[in-house]
Amino acid sequence: MSENPPPPEQAAFRPSKWPGLIWAVPLAAVGIIGWLSLSAFVHHGPRVRVTFPVTGGLRAGTTKVEYQGYVVGHVSAVRLEKDLQKLQVTLDFDNRMAGHLGAGTRYWLAGTSFSLAHLSNIKDMVSGPVVMLDPHAGATVTHAQGLGAPPALSGSPPGLSLTLTAARLDNLSAGSPVFFKGYHVGQVTSVAMAPDGGHFNMALFIKAPWEGLVTARTRFWNAGAVRLSAGGDGPGVQLQSVPALLMGAVAFETPPVPGAAPAKTGATFTLYASKTQAQDAPGPDAVRYAAIFPGGPHGLKPGAPVQIEGAPAGSVSAVALHYDAGQGALQTRVTFSLSPARAGVADAAGLNAMLATLVGKGLRAEMGSSVPVVGGKIIQLEMAKDAPPAPIQPGTPPLIPSFGAGGGDVSGVIIQLNQVLASVNGMRLDQIAANVQSATRHIASLTGSAQTRRTLRHLDQTMRHIDDITRRADAQLPALLSAVQQSADQAQHALRDARNLLAAQRQGNAAADSGDLPQTLYQLSEAARSLRALSDFLTSHPGALLTGRGD
Repeated sequence: MSENPPPPEQAAFRPSKWPGLIWAVPLAAVGIIGWLSLSAFVHHGPRVRVTFPVTGGLRAGTTKVEYQGYVVGHVSAVRLEKDLQKLQVTLDFDNRMAGHLGAGTRYWLAGTSFSLAHLSNIKDMVSGPVVMLDPHAGATVTHAQGLGAPPALSGSPPGLSLTLTAARLDNLSAGSPVFFKGYHVGQVTSVAMAPDGGHFNMALFIKAPWEGLVTARTRFWNAGAVRLSAGGDGPGVQLQSVPALLMGAVAFETPPVPGAAPAKTGATFTLYASKTQAQDAPGPDAVRYAAIFPGGPHGLKPGAPVQIEGAPAGSVSAVALHYDAGQGALQTRVTFSLSPARAGVADAAGLNAMLATLVGKGLRAEMGSSVPVVGGKIIQLEMAKDAPPAPIQPGTPPLIPSFGAGGGDVSGVIIQLNQVLASVNGMRLDQIAANVQSATRHIASLTGSAQTRRTLRHLDQTMRHIDDITRRADAQLPALLSAVQQSADQAQHALRDARNLLAAQRQGNAAADSGDLPQTLYQLSEAARSLRALSDFLTSHPGALLTGRGD
């Protein structure tokens, strides 16, 4: 056995056709990255940079972009501009939005402020702001100006756009609803103050198919407030609805005028403060008049109703206070307009003729209240009793005679109270009080004197005696009547016997000294007749024994 073993055989090296497993990890990573890149490229949509007013809550990678409640993208970057007034926000959309971000696309922020017109913002205020959009078809516009609040209308719905002018804005805002007979037919799209600050301009949109409800005679009013009204059924409260009270509302009414053409887009209307003012507002055929009242306006304002014998006929257009140097007193000149149709005539000529006739018969203008004591001031044309003749004075406008404040007004009541107080003050109350006090003392002394007490005692005794006599007469009256009756019967029998005797005398040729017998019988007959009459009278009137026969 050899001590030196043979050397091992040399392994033959043969290179493998596949790389080692160690390369599987980087290869897998490269594959994943490539897949993600390809997927991102395939699914990545348009990118748009939008400028928004500065607001809080926008976060890159967190804030979503939504359309009709669906997520269509996200905010990828937020950058503050150098002027510190604007934000440059980069929006990355899904590829499905390609072709829908053309010219006219609007972007806005939702959930940055609370608005009753957009109650859905409450959820966004809790979860954070969201970018909303109103897409338009076309090639993607990569730069756009965003809105800080939601627009009133989304898209381009068919309808009618109008403009309202109002002296006050009250609680109206963009998004406030528009009602026709309580039905929601449109909304306020924007609100802006005029450059001079004298009024407000409101853009209004009436949705199809209700745009034909608006004509040149349509009246608009603010329906978002609670107002007191006075009608034939008494005072009441006007309220469109609770949401209208919170977010404001506009309502309108169109008089049924045959052949009235629908309003055109861009037409301008006046927004009245209440339905009453809208109804009383003068139309295009209204006729202007004036009246002068002593003293100040006492709360009378333009727009106040004008009534003819209690019927609405127009409204006040101007109120002016001036000083009359000749009389040394303040006066209020009121200009108002009357509608011929509401006065029951065809045109202005008919209205002028009617008023001229009525004023000649006593029609006068007075300042009154819609509701006694607590109502607003109005102008009333009423027939005044015993009014002196006073024609309408010509002028521009013609002047209707007046007789001051009405009796139903607070000032009229105060004037009447002052007149009563003046009459009371004119009485000599001190002398009247002294006379009353003196009469009271005399009555007290008279009732407490001894002579009065004696007189009362004697009167009491007299009454007791009369009562005793009456009781006795009642007890003896039947016997007395019976005796009178018996006397009358006996006299009647005697008369009958006498007549029989007279007849026998005539038959027997009585002596000449019996010639007085007929006279005696006649007197006896009269006595019997008197007794019978007395008996009958006492039977019917037993009280005559005490009170006498009377007339």
